[in-house]
Amino acid sequence: SMAFEFNPDLIYISDRTVSLYNKVAMALRKKKQIPVISGNDTPWRGGKQWFNVLTSVFRHKRYYSHMLVAGMRQFEYAKKLGFKNDRILFPLNSANLNVFLSLNISLDRFKGRNILFVGRFHRVKGLDLLIKAWSKVENKNGAKLYLVGHGELLNSINLPEDIIVIAFSNQEELLRIAERCRTLILPSRYEPWGLVIHEFAAAGMSIIATNVCGAVPHLLINQFNGLVIKPHSLIEIVTAINKIMDMDEFELKQWGENSRKLAISISPDMVSAAILSVL
Repeated sequence: SMAFEFNPDLIYISDRTVSLYNKVAMALRKKKQIPVISGNDTPWRGGKQWFNVLTSVFRHKRYYSHMLVAGMRQFEYAKKLGFKNDRILFPLNSANLNVFLSLNISLDRFKGRNILFVGRFHRVKGLDLLIKAWSKVENKNGAKLYLVGHGELLNSINLPEDIIVIAFSNQEELLRIAERCRTLILPSRYEPWGLVIHEFAAAGMSIIATNVCGAVPHLLINQFNGLVIKPHSLIEIVTAINKIMDMDEFELKQWGENSRKLAISISPDMVSAAILSVL
């Protein structure tokens, strides 16, 4: 009754797994004939998702009129669920560009040799592989690996002195750390999107990320602004970091500028405009 009293012009559903949200959406859509948008950052992977495909006519297609997707891999899922092209909206996720675009891209930034990881300290992020890989990196020359985040994975691990752990902090502090690093690495085993890729691409950094990260097709082009690697591979992490270590500041500055070019292709304004476009 509260939803009917509110009398919305459209509804955005952020979590399709909450049955109450879906019931409210279906009731309002049926009675008021208003757009109901579902956000989707889940890429198509097959397996159990086929159940959703087979039952979408009774569920997803009844609940929602549109699907707002994070990227091309989520677009594939939306298509399989039966949404037509004109009912699929983009984009869903965006970094706070005002913050990250404020960092100047200068040669001095890339004379340092530090590497940055930002995320949960969890196995799914590939952090265990990254720590092992770091011990095998050549030509460190005093470089440090900065791990920014939180989680229990590191509680029982004795880290060497060249790995610095920092608790999650605000975005301005992240920029100060980024100024001391030449690349961001995200070696995830699974990553529906990976907002940190957008954030630090906007900050003008080169990126190393696995090809399972949903943001990669949009924000990382191999050898253009970073390196795309395979998940689960210790060797590929080591090889990618070694390559970054061997690059000079002129090459890294160019990659940083390329990252920013890709980053500005998605913005918060575009997300809000995509939602309002159905009115």
